[in-house]
Amino acid sequence: MNKLNTFKKQLLKWSKNNTREYSWRDSNDPWKILLIEVIAQQTQLNRAHSYYEKFIKRFPTPKEMSIASKKEILSLWSGLGYNNRALRLHESSKILTKKSFNSIYPNFDILPGVGKYTKNALLSFAYKEKVITQDTNVIRIFSRFFGIENPDNFIQENQKNILKNIQSRKFNEALMDFGSTICKAKNPLCSECIFDNNCEKFFQETKHTQPTFKGSNREIRGKVIKYLINNENIDIYSLNRILKIEEDKLNLILKKLEDEGMINIKKKKLIEISS
Repeated sequence: MNKLNTFKKQLLKWSKNNTREYSWRDSNDPWKILLIEVIAQQTQLNRAHSYYEKFIKRFPTPKEMSIASKKEILSLWSGLGYNNRALRLHESSKILTKKSFNSIYPNFDILPGVGKYTKNALLSFAYKEKVITQDTNVIRIFSRFFGIENPDNFIQENQKNILKNIQSRKFNEALMDFGSTICKAKNPLCSECIFDNNCEKFFQETKHTQPTFKGSNREIRGKVIKYLINNENIDIYSLNRILKIEEDKLNLILKKLEDEGMINIKKKKLIEISS
């Protein structure tokens, strides 16, 4: 317990002078929280911030997004990658236009694309619930400091004691900031770490090779969507010739996009963004 208290006190002390300032951190509006959490998935927070500002300006409530076209949403999303996130957000906005956040509380995971982390972020940031948001930063910090390979159970068992007498939002934001700036996945700044004499440094992360983006299906999907946003009435043959993609590979990707409801393939193989 002493080690746990040391961890909590040192982290909160560090955060007083190192908290990153973002507009949504001053809000308990669950729509704003949902927006940034979905946008920030697999995206650096500083980059996600610029997209969040565009989205919240255009869609200040779920209602505005629910009546927008997929094409407009994907156009605003362009450059972020993983376009399915945008479509799931669109579907969530339609649900939230009929039902309020309060009416589905605390079961936010009924919303498309909302998993354990995003659900807990909503509970902590919008509803002040005593929960720890377990993203990759949080898992990594607990693993390294306490010398445990899988900290999920540890966090659940100690969550009540960790959050006793403190705001869960402040603690969660401190964890995310510390993990992003000091206890990084690659090249952590151990010489600047506040836990230097207490961190177990036991956990050795498995180094996963990041798949090459260039030429990947994800890159091709992005090119297809970007082209369709800016052009209409393009057929598969012409798209293939313009993007210079192997025919079989392009057909498989187009089929996948159609199955996901992102595009329509009409007669004469004309392609368009789904309405």
